[in-house]
Amino acid sequence: MTRLAAYLDAARFVTVTVPLLIAAGLWLTLSSWMSAMMMMDGQMMGSGSMSAQTETIDGMGSDSMTEGGMTDEGTAMGDGMPMDGMTMDGMAMGGMMTPGDWSAETVTQTLAMWLLMMAAMMLPAMAPVMATYAKLAAKEDTGAPLLVRLILFFAGYFVLWAVVSIALGLTQLGLRDSAFFTMGGTVAGPLAAAFLLIAAGLYQFTGVKDACLRHCRHPLTYLLSHWRPGISGAFPVGLNHGVYCVGCCVVFMGLMFVFGAMALWWMALISLYFVAEKILPKAELWGRAVGVLLVASGAGLLAAHAI
Repeated sequence: MTRLAAYLDAARFVTVTVPLLIAAGLWLTLSSWMSAMMMMDGQMMGSGSMSAQTETIDGMGSDSMTEGGMTDEGTAMGDGMPMDGMTMDGMAMGGMMTPGDWSAETVTQTLAMWLLMMAAMMLPAMAPVMATYAKLAAKEDTGAPLLVRLILFFAGYFVLWAVVSIALGLTQLGLRDSAFFTMGGTVAGPLAAAFLLIAAGLYQFTGVKDACLRHCRHPLTYLLSHWRPGISGAFPVGLNHGVYCVGCCVVFMGLMFVFGAMALWWMALISLYFVAEKILPKAELWGRAVGVLLVASGAGLLAAHAI
């Protein structure tokens, strides 16, 4: 193997390994962040529950006592606990659960969470394209110029997903008061979940999905036909690739709300699907089977809700 071939292999290896390592770090960060927030919320809820119980005990024997020995306050002894089926997972958003709270802290925390989640989910899916770009760019540049080109290519790619992240984060905040979403806007109710499932399923059959998926599955063809040399061309090429990637996956992102936008296991499953769709054979065919399954699931949810 020549020294040049060894260098190209190293470049490809690095551009696959680094995004995967960063993604792993982001998953750990998200897990730690959510665990810490859940612990804080648990302490707050426990404190609220204790206060409610103390006030109820102090009120025993007052006019609020009923014939059965229970007080009116006693029926609300769990005021400090989450209601409407809300769980600790749903409380992981902390202050973002408060309806109408658009403070800078809440908005910043929400958007930061979504940006982290999006990066963790999409970095593995873009690694193969990054490797292909690195192989081509390494024929023109080496050393620091090549590194700058890779960074700019990634920045161009991720800026589109950053916009999507901000849009989803603001949507979640706006849905906190909606009757169709619960847990601070992170979990869709039956009707909204059915709509999201059907929309994602039908999108699998559209021409836009087909075109974007072909691009994502054959990045070399795209790069050769849209190539821009040098550092000045790296960002536009990455940005254009990001458009196709968003077009391929963005409707599927709505499924994050079906089982909870903050459920790490569900995020990981969707991320794995994105990777599989880009690298496994015959994705154009089994992707349509997934579409049928999603539409059937949505229709079944609608039927169950109507009964």
